[in-house]
Amino acid sequence: MIEDAVPDELESLLSAERLGTYYEAALQCGCSPLHLCLLGGELATSFYRDLGVVEVVLRNAMNDRLAEMYGPQWWADDQLLDERGQVAIAKAWKDGACGGDSSPGRLIAQLTMGFWVHLLEPGGFVGQKPFRQRRYYDATLWRPALRFAFPGSPQIRSDVHALAQRVYALRNRIAHCEPVISGFRVPGTKVRRSPAEIHEDLITLVRWISEPVGHWLADRSRTPGILARVTELGAAERSPRSPGPVSDIDAGELMRDLRDRERH
Repeated sequence: MIEDAVPDELESLLSAERLGTYYEAALQCGCSPLHLCLLGGELATSFYRDLGVVEVVLRNAMNDRLAEMYGPQWWADDQLLDERGQVAIAKAWKDGACGGDSSPGRLIAQLTMGFWVHLLEPGGFVGQKPFRQRRYYDATLWRPALRFAFPGSPQIRSDVHALAQRVYALRNRIAHCEPVISGFRVPGTKVRRSPAEIHEDLITLVRWISEPVGHWLADRSRTPGILARVTELGAAERSPRSPGPVSDIDAGELMRDLRDRERH
């Protein structure tokens, strides 16, 4: 088992509150919440490994198309970006200690994934009233440049944004050490994605940019193997004498009971 020989203190240090998020799924699998928590950590690590490729591929594909259309310093054109985009550029400039002689790549490397996902939105406002103006990303970014970064996509900006937003939500969830093994609801939407669907989102986003790279990522990813272990865990360890609802029993007693059942 994945938690064999772990220190006794681990369970208390992880806290009952954190392990509590795994109780319901643990009941369905017939394993302990600690087991599921540690397996979830493996899944998050695998997702993060894949995201390392996805984020760089997304950033470079979008930057290349914008540079082709507006030049390598496209981000300095004050007619392109809305206020949110300009603030992100200013922060990246400061964080990267950029100067007049800095290469464009130095600033680009400082920009977060959230910045690139934002460029796939409709665009917002910039400036103060009475000089406040709207930036229309469909007209200035998507149609002349960014749609060419996603040749395998349906070529609909909102579809590409929705997919990129789901991948970005996964990145943020993992960065904040939030559980992913049971899936999650995408912030700001009613969409809930299972771990298998999340993995498919990662691969699809890369395939929309480059079919060969998408296939390569799918082949090297460890995520399907971990998801298979989760499925096997539920099939092999589900017990016919499962406990009652979590709300009807003590959480600590449930953990002890499930852990004892695993060992026999």
